[in-house]
Amino acid sequence: MSTLLDKCRADAEAHARSEYPREAVGLVVAVRGKPRYIPCRNQSEEPDHFVLHPEDYAAAEDLGDIVAIVHSHPDCGPEPSLHDLASHAASRMTWWIVGLKDGAATWQEMQAAGELPLEGRVFVHGAIDCYTLVRDYYRQELGIILPDFHRKDDWWHNGDNLYVDNFAKTGFVPVDTPEQGDLIVMAIGSPTPCHGAIWLEGDVLLHHLYGRLSCKEVYGRAYRECTTHIMRYRG
Repeated sequence: MSTLLDKCRADAEAHARSEYPREAVGLVVAVRGKPRYIPCRNQSEEPDHFVLHPEDYAAAEDLGDIVAIVHSHPDCGPEPSLHDLASHAASRMTWWIVGLKDGAATWQEMQAAGELPLEGRVFVHGAIDCYTLVRDYYRQELGIILPDFHRKDDWWHNGDNLYVDNFAKTGFVPVDTPEQGDLIVMAIGSPTPCHGAIWLEGDVLLHHLYGRLSCKEVYGRAYRECTTHIMRYRG
């Protein structure tokens, strides 16, 4: 098995070098019990970031069990960035990072993390943020898998509209009065709806504000005045 894993690392390193100076991303998949490295497409427009193409992930799942997510660090070591740490924790999967520095390849493996609690999370935009909390609540509490969307920091000031643009494709419809588990969308400090929260019995919000820990708060006047949509999942 170690020889097969060594080949996976060699294939991943070759892929990383071919993608340089962009970050490469791929998956280690157990195909009929044998690990194989599957190169994937990086959708990110940023050179020091990766967004794994969802079609590639789905195709890899069809081949076998996904063992690890692999990505490269061009021109630096394999030590995880803050965004890596947050994304790894949210993914609940094993990660391999290959650093390409001074012509040499070095590796770091991050073992699969446990389930993140819904409350008390630190905020890292794009990895552990308000939409991550919405997705995790629906998965953990309702057994519903919502798609993820790549989002640049400050997207709400740059012409993007994460929630409104994706309501239909994620299975949500507008309603007038919230019920347990409904999605409350707010425009906080922005003309664009930029914050999502979960409405809970007792008129309480479960949410994760920028720069704060995730928590439960009363759905008070200030939040009501910022609310632009109340959405219910219909599938």
